[in-house]
Amino acid sequence: MSLPYTPDLNPQQKEAAEHAGGPLLVVAGAGTGKTRVITHRIARLLDSGVAPGRILAVTFTNKAAQEMRRRLSVLSPGGGQAVWMHTFHSLGCRLLRQHAPLLKLSRYFTIYDQDDQKKLVSSILKDAVFEPHKNKASLFVNLISRAKDDLLDADSYAIHAMTAQDPFRQTVAQVYKKYQERLDRAAALDFGDLLIKTVFLLRDYPAVRDYYQDLFLHVLVDEYQDTNHSQYVLTKSLSSKHKNLCAVGDMDQSIYQWRGADIRNIMEFDRDFSDARIVALEENYRSTPNILEAANRVIVHNRYRKPKNLWTQKAAGAPVTVRELRDETEEAYAIVRAISQHLERGRSLREIAIFYRTNAQSRSFEEALSHAQIPYRIYGAIRFYERKEIKDALAYARVVLNPSDSVSLARVLNAPSRGIGKTSQQALEKSAETKSMTLYEALCQENGVCANLTPGAARAARELVGVIEGLRSELDALSAAQLMERILKRSGYWDALEQEAEEDPEQAARLGNLQELVNGVREFEERWTSKETPPTLGQYLENVSLMTPSDEYDDERACVTLMTIHLAKGLEFPVVYLTGLEEGLFPIGAGAASEEDLEEERRLCYVGMTRAKEELFLTYAATRRIFGQSYSNLPSRFILEAGFLDPAENRPRSRKPFAPPPGAKPSAGAYLEPVSAQAGGGPSGPPQFRIGKRVKHAEFGFGRVISKSGSGEAMKVTVFFDRGMAKKFLVRFANLEAA
Repeated sequence: MSLPYTPDLNPQQKEAAEHAGGPLLVVAGAGTGKTRVITHRIARLLDSGVAPGRILAVTFTNKAAQEMRRRLSVLSPGGGQAVWMHTFHSLGCRLLRQHAPLLKLSRYFTIYDQDDQKKLVSSILKDAVFEPHKNKASLFVNLISRAKDDLLDADSYAIHAMTAQDPFRQTVAQVYKKYQERLDRAAALDFGDLLIKTVFLLRDYPAVRDYYQDLFLHVLVDEYQDTNHSQYVLTKSLSSKHKNLCAVGDMDQSIYQWRGADIRNIMEFDRDFSDARIVALEENYRSTPNILEAANRVIVHNRYRKPKNLWTQKAAGAPVTVRELRDETEEAYAIVRAISQHLERGRSLREIAIFYRTNAQSRSFEEALSHAQIPYRIYGAIRFYERKEIKDALAYARVVLNPSDSVSLARVLNAPSRGIGKTSQQALEKSAETKSMTLYEALCQENGVCANLTPGAARAARELVGVIEGLRSELDALSAAQLMERILKRSGYWDALEQEAEEDPEQAARLGNLQELVNGVREFEERWTSKETPPTLGQYLENVSLMTPSDEYDDERACVTLMTIHLAKGLEFPVVYLTGLEEGLFPIGAGAASEEDLEEERRLCYVGMTRAKEELFLTYAATRRIFGQSYSNLPSRFILEAGFLDPAENRPRSRKPFAPPPGAKPSAGAYLEPVSAQAGGGPSGPPQFRIGKRVKHAEFGFGRVISKSGSGEAMKVTVFFDRGMAKKFLVRFANLEAA
């Protein structure tokens, strides 16, 4: 029976929304209205008598969850507020705080972000045992995070490393073990813990598992193609009793393999659930036919997908445009000139976005936009909560709530300056590690560590402990915003900035940011939905910790948006410039990439193209400078696949709108080769390390030599890896191989 709120759904959307029960996979192409389907399905369940507290809806960003809740409030006024609507990480956080005693966790555990993780790992790598790896904190954090995504705790990872007889993995296992011990001591969890510990909670405590399996009569998961192994296992566990799992996603938009997403989860849904109903949404409501046809022509080259073809009832719209430019500078200025023309025709700045494959590409666009005095915003750059003064303020708040949080305490130990200098801090940290205590416990010792400090540092330590204990005594008496203000004042942080602001305008801006932080806490209080219990500062900190870059996107700002294509997922713009479409850059590492990697790169291109609503521009540079060296480029295979190149010439089919600059034509067969011979490419260096040569590294994968210095045992090379990073090596220790 068709319900009163479904007339605006197309037949496929209605079929998904009104599915009676059992496993359901909704293959929702870009712009086909998946959020509409999910919210209508939840409204249909509520209307049929399912209690809101027995419905769990999971997505990947807070912004998406908020949008679902907003739409649901219109479809089902009053009924939707009690639906469990979470990101995977916020769901894990909720369950872990609820059952913290079972896992010997503090309910006030801190959530460590990637910056906190790096600091913790860096402190571990200072140990002489790990000397060769002291500058590899990011690598170790990534490997530990991926292990947790695969549900490998420190002990399990160590067993795998030992079985594989891999010395480097065994080193990672040692670091992982120490890292987890430090986390536990600090009463802190990282993002991986929020999932792995939740899965283990349900695995190891049958009563808890049975309760939630019975509670959730219906489970809906958005962006199912982006789930990793731990999220997959958690989803299956929670939905295993009633089997009313509705998974919504699109294998053609799976672009997060590098952070653990497993496309097999959606591709093999019908293997997991043999009785699954599969509904494909193909009618697109976002883009014009010209844009969709180009995107379809690209993605059809992927083999590992389930066929579908996006279509729309819209008018054909403007043709997709391809530009070949001389270099990255000309590419940027040509786009800025085109943006000026858009503005003259009445476009708003916020309707225009520039996408690029790697962050390094933003520089030329920033310079060109600044020169033209066109406002822009780099999406995913320094976020509000990553500013120093904001991180300092939040670190104070975290310590007040959880004194065991040694990373946060170390950050503010001498901020503002109070006489606990670097030497004193190192002494405190060393003693804490030696005695297996937290930094706060070391700080509190009357007859021990403090006695080894200078009188001034010892006095400052006692005063800081007094401030923290005083603030902790007021936890229950103050509102979240009042407590945040009190922390800024009592810590001396506000007063110190205020004094500096009298002479330095930059400090005045930081004061403004701190005031905005307090305003943010007040807004959090105002948005709080529970009438019985007011929000705490701890709940605000949790909300901030679980934010993603998408949650801070403001589509009302009058400026051009610059972002990587990965960050563009979930967004849409009337005008999109998809830039840097060159072999080796996009797709990255085309020459040595596996078929699996190339398919993900193609999906990324597809995602970028389908963000455009009305106009899509594809650009590539005939030459591009990487670390001071110019390279000739071939146009990306994706431009060819989209049907915009003459295969015989590798040139745009229609040159009329884009007369290429003189001398810009790539040399036949060129593939990121230097434009001219440079020092380092001659006979003085081994052939495999000449500039422009492809190499392979055991840890960083494939890359290309972009500079060389020295000779013999002193030879050093810089390699630009396909991941988008550059690393400098002393050749004799680098273990580089010719690719």
